[in-house]
Formats: sequence, C-alpha cells, structure tokens
Amino acid sequence: MHALIIAGGTPPKKKLLEQEMAQAQIHIGADSGGHVYLGYGYKPDIVVGDLDSFVYTRHEGIKVLELPDQETNDLEKSLAYALEKGAKTVCILGATGKRFDHSVKNLSVLLQYQEQYEDIRFKDNYGELFLARSPYTPRLAVGTGISFFPVHSPIKNFSSNGVKYPLENSELAMGIQDGTSNEITSEEAVIYFDGILGVYIIKPIQ
Repeated sequence: MHALIIAGGTPPKKKLLEQEMAQAQIHIGADSGGHVYLGYGYKPDIVVGDLDSFVYTRHEGIKVLELPDQETNDLEKSLAYALEKGAKTVCILGATGKRFDHSVKNLSVLLQYQEQYEDIRFKDNYGELFLARSPYTPRLAVGTGISFFPVHSPIKNFSSNGVKYPLENSELAMGIQDGTSNEITSEEAVIYFDGILGVYIIKPIQ
C-alpha cells in the first residue's frame, strides 16, 4: 500500500497534490497538513498529530487521531500510523519550507524511517528528495538536474559517472564538499559510495 502524508511546511501546488493523491491508497494529514487537503476541496482519510495546529471544528466528519506525546513530531506520528495500516511506500508533501528547524527535523525523520519503508521520499514544487544506498542508478533522462549530499555522516569513496560534474573516490562532507546542482548526461549514470547519500532530483522549469 502507498501512503500520502502532507506535513506542515510549504504546501504543494494543487496539481502536485492531485497527482500524489491519485497514487496513494491512504491520505494522511500530519496535523496542520490536514488543512492543505481541505483548502483544495479534498478530505483526508485521517489527521494525525498532537492537533495543536489543526482546527477541525468547522469540518464535521474529519477523522482525527490525537497523539499528545511530545517526544515525536507530527510527521513521525503519521509515518508510524501509515506503517500500522500496512503502507510499504510513502510520499511526503510539505516536509520542507517555512521553519528551517522543522525542515531539518523532518530530514532526520526521513533517515529514521528509511529502513522501515520500501520507498520513502519528500516531494515539493521543485523536486523530490530521498536517501540512497550504493550503487545508485538514477535512470533519469539526460539533462535532469540532480544533487548529492551527505546526511548522516561524510560520504566516503564517492564516484559519479554519467553526470556533468563527475567525481572519483571523493569525500562528501558538510562544510567541505557536496555535489549539488549536477546534471545527468547519460541514461546509464551510476553512483558508487560508502554511506547514506541524500539525493535531490530537480524538476524541470515549466
């Protein structure tokens, strides 16, 4: 089962929301993320969180699961709920934007849950972000923008083939070197590395 979760960051555009809703079998609002569905005229299957932001008194019939525990954030609560319902893959909208500390926290949550889902990724109006293990084969069209960056710890022995700015046996580390704003030059591109690699695929400008 595929789940869609909307968190409380920058809302997706309506087109992106509708595309992702069509792919998902369960639609979850992470607290204030529930308002995004309602704002576009849709109804989430459930709103999960401590409910300090979701005001639902004017929306009768909205199912809510209030979890006041402050040791986890609303995205963690929603991901745990999706797992309980049988979700194997999940797309998360609204995980970034607005408060920077929330975006960083959600990146930590992505790392926390990556082994519990077959596929878990953030999507926004500009692209999609996920974590990858080596070897990573993008299988993207030539000209697609792509960025690579360390998440958990420095990436060792990073080698990238089939991209505009290739590296060979390099180290990606915060404050030292990353691989942002690269470009696919071959459909046979492949990336080798040691560690957990952050990948951001950039949407073409429309």
